[in-house]
Amino acid sequence: MTQTFGAGRLRIFAAALGVAGLLFTAACGSDDAGSDAPAEVNDAYTQQAAELIEAGTNGMLYFEGAEADITLDKIKVYQDWSGPTESVKPPAGSKLNIIVCRIGTSCEEVGKKAAEIATSLGWSAEVLDGQGTPEGFQRAFATAAANKPTAVITVAIPENQVADGVAELQKSNIPVVGVSAVAEGGAVGYDAHVSSRETFQAVLEATKAVADSGGTAKVVFLWDVGYPHLVEALEASKRVLAGCTGCELLEVRERTLTQATDPVEMQNITTSLIQKYGDDLEYILTPYGNGVESIIAALKAAGRDDIKVMSKNAEAERLASVAAGDQFADFGAIRGWNAYAAIDQVGRLAAGQPALPDAEQGIPATVFDASNAPADGTVDWSSYVNYAERYEQMWAAAQ
Repeated sequence: MTQTFGAGRLRIFAAALGVAGLLFTAACGSDDAGSDAPAEVNDAYTQQAAELIEAGTNGMLYFEGAEADITLDKIKVYQDWSGPTESVKPPAGSKLNIIVCRIGTSCEEVGKKAAEIATSLGWSAEVLDGQGTPEGFQRAFATAAANKPTAVITVAIPENQVADGVAELQKSNIPVVGVSAVAEGGAVGYDAHVSSRETFQAVLEATKAVADSGGTAKVVFLWDVGYPHLVEALEASKRVLAGCTGCELLEVRERTLTQATDPVEMQNITTSLIQKYGDDLEYILTPYGNGVESIIAALKAAGRDDIKVMSKNAEAERLASVAAGDQFADFGAIRGWNAYAAIDQVGRLAAGQPALPDAEQGIPATVFDASNAPADGTVDWSSYVNYAERYEQMWAAAQ
């Protein structure tokens, strides 16, 4: 069951965090199982992690600065509206195409929410399936170009895989807004970005392992490195884990989205990790919900209910699994806020105004464990903050 948290309670958490506001600088951990043994536990760092997780479980957290550079000292307790306060009036009669990474994933949920918002503004909106592959992305971009929309929103589609499609749309003065799409390799860039805070959520996974273990976590990242935003999330998470001097990164085991959606493949990968690390394996961190059910099934079959699995994006199935005690924890940036932010970016660009820098969108995140995960997986995000009302009031007030 979700809760509404008053400013007084959040101020208490903010004060507690202020006590542990130490600066953090650490090198990235090794990917190899043969790395040096962990050093002595850093009690101050472990306490800082524990206080952040407690605050994030009872409320929300946000961060200051660039997402790729997150460290524990940059994470703050959310107390008041952190998003934009001024915008433009959304242009009437716009036509929107929304290309999602793959139907059936959390990408689709974001895309459908953006389409719903667009419809409420009197726009037309169509969601296109990127099918989870570069070829599928390119086909979806070709469809969008033929449709000649006012603008295109993409969800979790890397810029470097669709540079030609982006350039083609931009030649026709069709702006492209990328949600959860970190640039890589100098490709033709999107006109605007909106982060779904995937790096932030991944960092909170590592922070939870540090806090839960008392600073001695032994971790495997079972990760998808096929997307730049997930690579960024991995590197930031490794850095945060490396700040835990008594923790150990056992391995980064790479897998693709296609593998994640194959139950047999995921169970085989999980079994191989159990066989390789035995009792040393304590935490498995994953980049999204796909495949987690198969990981849990393999752990149960091996009698390893001591291994704690974490994921992010707060998908309903995963939250229900957390509530049931099968999955240890999950993490979610406020769902729907990113869709409103994407529509806001479209409005700014369509009006000839500059896009809002990604760092100023202010989307917070929260922590779900057995104490607060909803049994049916349904979260009333507006009970945390009424972001929809904030955006709608901002648009209504614009001239």
